[in-house]
Amino acid sequence: MKQHNGFEQVRRFLKNVFVRNYQWKRMVRKHLKRHYSGDATKSTSSDRMAVCMADGRMLHGGLADRLRSYVSYYGFCREHGLRFAINFTSPFRLEDYLVPNRYDWTLKPGELTYNSYQAKPLFFKSSGAMTAMERKFQLKLINKYLLDDRYIQYHLYSNFSFGEDKFGEYFNELFMPSERISAIVDRCKSELDVGYISISTRFLELLGDFKEPKNKRVLSAEEQEELIEECRGIVERLHSENPDVKILLTSDSQRFLDSCKKLEYIYIPEGEIAHVDIKSECDHTKTIVDFLLIAGASSVYQIKCGGMYDGNFSLRAAQAGGKMHTLLQA
Repeated sequence: MKQHNGFEQVRRFLKNVFVRNYQWKRMVRKHLKRHYSGDATKSTSSDRMAVCMADGRMLHGGLADRLRSYVSYYGFCREHGLRFAINFTSPFRLEDYLVPNRYDWTLKPGELTYNSYQAKPLFFKSSGAMTAMERKFQLKLINKYLLDDRYIQYHLYSNFSFGEDKFGEYFNELFMPSERISAIVDRCKSELDVGYISISTRFLELLGDFKEPKNKRVLSAEEQEELIEECRGIVERLHSENPDVKILLTSDSQRFLDSCKKLEYIYIPEGEIAHVDIKSECDHTKTIVDFLLIAGASSVYQIKCGGMYDGNFSLRAAQAGGKMHTLLQA
């Protein structure tokens, strides 16, 4: 076993040094560098800064993946005295939903530059689970680039999550809901009453009613009905253990929400279900409202069974609200 572990560590090290490094540089050359030019207008600011980019020029991940990368980069900048900024414009402007709280991460007109003498685009693909080796590797890269003063702006097209252990603290330093979102959340909380709990599900495309950026497995019609019944049984079981409180139910499947909405103790926020990395004209209000309502729940649960995805959405929301996150299985 020790030999196997040693071989696996060497394999991962070589992959990080050669394969991933090649992939990152190829991605920058193919998709990003063409947007930068020595003739582009220079920045009106001389601040050295890291700018998290979500401008639609590549897939940027779901909301939770974006947020946990933002808090990671923010923590690094905070520690090293760099300015931190977010340019989140695709598929919506982040400021329409979440605004700065105790730290102003916005860019003023003219500050963002695509001048290749001032700004450098960086892309680092995450590699799944945040192991100790992955965290060390990510920090090594971030130190290498962000502490280099050859450029005043580093544009980060990556969802690194080396600082996710500080998610709750840093999320609340960075973000609070816009006035519009705050009003919706307050109304929902008044309808939920004090002490509600939340249950979340992430089916991906298993039930055939949700579009993922990358194709996933779709169950047969019979398997879909079995999974819906199994998950609804877990919801009913949790209610029997908590009979005096309402349950906030969030999901990426409208079919599952519809199957539960007639239960008198279930509360489902209005709005359209949407994935942040799918480019469309849909309203993403529900995504943000769901996140903030989960953060305000007294207890946070997530169902995971039958090939379902555990994801990060309800976990990060729980951390934002300082709550424990519990997986429920059949």
